[in-house]
Amino acid sequence: MRFKWIVEPPATLDAVDDTRQAIPLVPTSEADCLRRLLDRTTETGIADREDASEWLTFLRALGLVDRTTSGYRRERVELTADELADRLRDGIYGARELYDRLAAADEPLAVDDLDGTVDLPTWERHHHADPEVVRRQRLRRLADWFVLCGIADRTAADYYK
Repeated sequence: MRFKWIVEPPATLDAVDDTRQAIPLVPTSEADCLRRLLDRTTETGIADREDASEWLTFLRALGLVDRTTSGYRRERVELTADELADRLRDGIYGARELYDRLAAADEPLAVDDLDGTVDLPTWERHHHADPEVVRRQRLRRLADWFVLCGIADRTAADYYK
């Protein structure tokens, strides 16, 4: 299963690992995990419970956090840029397709050039007032995550592999 949600990437990979480290190894409740994300992270821009919830879901999508019957727990993983890039492509909806599109391009692509790379599922298209804004935001965030992992580069307005 691939998750649709993708958070705004932080400035560094260390910030991702610090966020992951905020989740305990021993399962605990969602409320406790959200509180820990709020209290123990600074570089990821987690400002409220909603942001914390989005990060918790995103960490689950990457397989860095597991939801058990007893609550959420951190997975023991050596988090490298390559590992994170693989987990993005495997766990996030549209990531493989976007990466393949960037890799096949002969020149840098702007987010506008990525039209048709990833479509929103039917429910998503009907759920949002402006689904195009949501789709473009997800594409930009995915591309920015690829840049953070070192598997893509960025100019002022374009992305390339």
